[in-house]
Formats: sequence, structure tokens, C-alpha cells
Amino acid sequence: MKRFVLLFLSLAAPAVHAHDVRQLGAHVHGQATVDLAVDQGNLELALQAPGIGILDFERPPANATEQAALDAALATLKRGDWLTLPTAAQCTPLKRDARAEGFAAAAPATAATPAKHTHAGFNAELRYQCANPAALRVLVLALPKAFPNLQEVIVNSATAAGQGRTVLNAENLRVVLAP
Repeated sequence: MKRFVLLFLSLAAPAVHAHDVRQLGAHVHGQATVDLAVDQGNLELALQAPGIGILDFERPPANATEQAALDAALATLKRGDWLTLPTAAQCTPLKRDARAEGFAAAAPATAATPAKHTHAGFNAELRYQCANPAALRVLVLALPKAFPNLQEVIVNSATAAGQGRTVLNAENLRVVLAP
């Protein structure tokens, strides 16, 4: 099962595991994806979201206010407080990481290298060790509440009991995992 989960995460969210900064590919504004896996007491979540879904812009910050908004968004994603786990699962965080890509100032356009439209976005990775993983039946992902520009969050899940897909919005923040 562990190999399956690793394969699932690596195929479903390759940008989350990349360590180099790159331009994000095409994405749907207002829509994020979370790949979630539970295996042998480990819970892993990998988030990909377009910049415009988290912030009101998808370019380098134009001023101190926009830079502060970018910093605050990264801090929120890293804290992971947009995720609520059942207390009975007894989960301990092992990793909380978030990155913003495509928000750095680009080199000026020249005749040889014309300006290109870039897609900026966010990646976050959360990992927990859960003493009672059987209690991980319902998780709450409050991303649409934390970031109102996200109208839809698609959650792809993989557990020992099977795979699932849940679409979240501001009115529905619950992910029910396969029993």
C-alpha cells in the first residue's frame, strides 16, 4: 500500500515535490487541488492552488501591502490551520511546508526574449503521524473560508479502503474518507 500511496502522490501532484522554482502550467482560477493519502498511520496532503485563488493577483507584488498579503498567505498555508483532524486520531504534525512560485520579478523583456504571461501559484505539503488512523473518517479542509477566492477545492484521496474524490466549497468543507 505504501508504494501505491507514494505513486499516487507523485503522479497526482508532481509540482509539490519539485524543489526548483518554475513557472506553473495552466490552471483554473478559483480552483485548487489537494491530494490526500493515508497509509500506515501517516497522513499526507499536497495542495496546489493558483495565485489568484489565494490572493487577488498572480504577478510579483506591486507594493508593501501586496508583499504582506503574499507573506500572510504563505504563513497560513504553512500553519495548516485550514485543516481540522479528528482529535481521536491523535495526529502529530511531522511536516508543514508551503511555497509560492511565479511571484518573483521577471527579467525585463527584450527583442530576443519577449515577455510571457506567467502563472503564479502556491504549493503546500502537510504530513502527520496518527496514533489512531482509523479515526480519520471525516476531515475538514477550510481552504474556501481561509481564501475566499477559492470557489472550489478538489480533494483526491487514497486510503487502504479505496480512493475518493470530494469537491469542497464554502458551504461544504468536509471530506469523508472511504470506510
